[in-house]
Amino acid sequence: MRLLRRDSVVPGPVYALAFVNVCIGLGYGVVAPVIPVFARDFGVSDLAASSVVSIYAFTRVLSSFGASRLLVRFDERSVLTAGLLLAAVSSLAAAFAPTFLSLLILRAVGGVGTAMFTVAGQQLLFRYSTPDTGGRTASVFQSGFLIGGVLGPVIGGAVALLSLRAPFLTHAVTLIVGVAVVWFAFRSSDKKDAANGVVHDLSTRPEIMTLRSALRHRGFRASIASNFANGWVGNGVRFTLVPLFVATVIGGSPFVSGLVLVVGAVVQIVVVKPAGKLVDSWGRRPMLAFGSAAILLGICALAAFPTLPVLIVTMVLWGVGGTCAMVASAATVGDVLAGKGGSPVAVYQVTFDVGTMLGPLVAGAVAAQVSYSLAFTASIPVAALALLLALRPWRTTAISTPETKVVVNEESAVPAPTIRNHSMGKEDRCHNRSHSGGSPTTSYRTGPAPSPVPAEQTGPTALSLSTSCAGSSKRESTS
Repeated sequence: MRLLRRDSVVPGPVYALAFVNVCIGLGYGVVAPVIPVFARDFGVSDLAASSVVSIYAFTRVLSSFGASRLLVRFDERSVLTAGLLLAAVSSLAAAFAPTFLSLLILRAVGGVGTAMFTVAGQQLLFRYSTPDTGGRTASVFQSGFLIGGVLGPVIGGAVALLSLRAPFLTHAVTLIVGVAVVWFAFRSSDKKDAANGVVHDLSTRPEIMTLRSALRHRGFRASIASNFANGWVGNGVRFTLVPLFVATVIGGSPFVSGLVLVVGAVVQIVVVKPAGKLVDSWGRRPMLAFGSAAILLGICALAAFPTLPVLIVTMVLWGVGGTCAMVASAATVGDVLAGKGGSPVAVYQVTFDVGTMLGPLVAGAVAAQVSYSLAFTASIPVAALALLLALRPWRTTAISTPETKVVVNEESAVPAPTIRNHSMGKEDRCHNRSHSGGSPTTSYRTGPAPSPVPAEQTGPTALSLSTSCAGSSKRESTS
C-alpha cells in the first residue's frame, strides 16, 4: 500500500503500530454497527441497547489514566500486547454472551483493553518522535486508524449477513493479528539492533512528566483543545448528526449518507501523508492553526447553508482540517513530552474520546428541540476555541541537540556517557533511541572496539543514536 510505504526517517516499529491501528480500526468498524441490533435480540429497550455502546466508551475514558500508571511500571510493549489480548478475549466471549448483562460487562472489559493499547501506542509514538520527524511519524501512526475506519464498515456489513455474532469473532481475529504483528516487528527490530551491537534495556522506564508541567505549555493546551474539537466535530457530529441531517433535512437515503461520509474519509487518507511532511517543514503551530480554521470554516458554512452541496464541501474541509490538526497536535505533544511519559499522554487521548461523546449529545439535543442549523452552530465555540489557542505562539524544546546527539560507530563503541547538569547538581544517563527503529529505551553498545573510523561516516558501519538527556543543555525552537 502506497500510504504505508517505508519512509527512512520513520522508525520501523512505527509502521508496525500503524498496522496494529489498521487492525483496531477495522475490527471496531466491523463490530460497531451491529452492537445495538445484537443487544436488542436479548429483548431489551433501545435505551438499554444503546448503553452497550456507551459503557464501552465510558470505561475506555476512565481506564486511560489507569493505563498511563501501568506504563510507569511496565514497558509499552507489554501493556500494548496485554490490552490487545484483553480486548480480543472480551470480543470473542461477547460473540457467545448468553445474557444482556454478560454482554454489557464484556463490552466494558473491552473498553479497558482498548484504553491500554491506545495509551501504550500513543506513548510509544511520542517516544519515537523527534522535532525533525514528529509530523511524518504521527502521520504514519494515524494512517492506520483511517484505513481501518474506511474498510471496517464495508467488511462489517458483509460479515453481518452471516450472523450478528460473526462481527465479534472478526474483531477478535483482527486484534490477535495485531498482537502477532507487534511481536514479530519488535523482535525483528531488536535482532537488527543486536547485530549492530545495541542491546535494549526494557526495564528502563521513561522519566515522568506531571500533568501540571504539561499544561503550563501553550502547545500542549492547544493540542488537547484541538483534539477535543476534532473529537466533537470531526468524529462525533460527523458520524452521528450528519446521517440524521441527510435523512431529515435533505431527504436523502442511507446510501447518500454513506457517500457523504466516504468523501470525508477518502480525503483524510489522501491528506494524511502530505500533512505529516508539512508539519515537519512548515511547523506545528501553522498546521495546527490551518487545520482548526478549516474545521471552523466547515461548521460555519453548514450552519449558515444547510444544503447537500455545502455538506459535501464541509466534509472535504473536515477531512483536510481534521487530519492536519490531528497530525500537528500529536507532533506537538511529542515535542512537549520530549521522550517522557505520564498522565499527559492519557489526557491527550481522553480529550478526543470525551469530545466524541459530548458532541453528538449536545448537537443532537439542540437538533431535536430547535433545528439542525442551530445544532451545527452549537459546535462553533468548540472549534473557535481550538483555533484561538493554536494561533497563540509557543516554544518547544528540541529532543536532540548538537550537544546531546551521540554518533556510535566502531570508534566510539562504548556505553552512553553520563552528563552532569551543573545547574541542578545531579547526573542523568542518556536514554538512546536507535536509528534503526528499536525500542526507545536505554541502549548499550556491546562487543570489542574495532579499528577506528571517522566520526562523520554514515551507512551500515555507523549507527546514529538520538538521546534525550534530562540533565543536558537544551535549545528552544519556535514552532
